[in-house]
Amino acid sequence: MEAAPIPRPNERLLARVVPYWLIADGLGAVVVTGLAWFVARPLLVDNWKAWSPTYDNVLLGCCLGLLALTILSPPLAWLRWRFAFLGDLLLMRYGILFVEERAVPVKRMQHVDLVRGPIERLFGLATLVVFTAGNEGSAFRVPGLSAARAQELRDRIVEARGDGRL
Repeated sequence: MEAAPIPRPNERLLARVVPYWLIADGLGAVVVTGLAWFVARPLLVDNWKAWSPTYDNVLLGCCLGLLALTILSPPLAWLRWRFAFLGDLLLMRYGILFVEERAVPVKRMQHVDLVRGPIERLFGLATLVVFTAGNEGSAFRVPGLSAARAQELRDRIVEARGDGRL
């Protein structure tokens, strides 16, 4: 007898996770770009005799590419992200170029955290962090949830565990 196929997750993250990701990732990209241009570049120019304007163009292209990736990836990631809590499984599907699908049984979940950083609170978002037994992928995140939805999912996981000690 064949097992029924696992359904695909269909619940989306909140759309306001896109500007949150843009700001959070953008801050990191600006710091990396600034360090590359204003700290690494002068060190290379002073210490590397063969430095030329061509290297400036390559470095500028890398910095602009990083900033472009920072702007393009949040909306693409949001379009792909799906999750669902069905029975005793937490299902997730995410990724842009490499799509990952996870089906995590509740019995493997060790504990659940809710994370709300300052920028997440500004957007009214929370991240559900689930820790599982095992080595590979022993912790995973479901970002872009409302605080109420994240608490509801946490409570459902605790209830599905049945022992109340996540």
